[in-house]
Amino acid sequence: MGILIFESEDDDTLDRSVQPVYARMHDSRIDNKVNSFMDHVWDGFYTGQLRLTRFPVLVYLPEGAVYDIVYTGSPPKK
Repeated sequence: MGILIFESEDDDTLDRSVQPVYARMHDSRIDNKVNSFMDHVWDGFYTGQLRLTRFPVLVYLPEGAVYDIVYTGSPPKK
């Protein structure tokens, strides 16, 4: 087992949504659907919509494991 963490380094990392993201292991039924972290902005009486585009994924790593990372939105450039 391992943890794969990846994030956008684009300028719009706090306000562009690219989730959910899927981590799919080749030749298996493993298909993790992940979302970015929850926002922690408080705009008066409600929470804001800013969230860091960072994704933690728990991955199973037998020898030779290959994963595809599939974005449902436009993937970040950096």
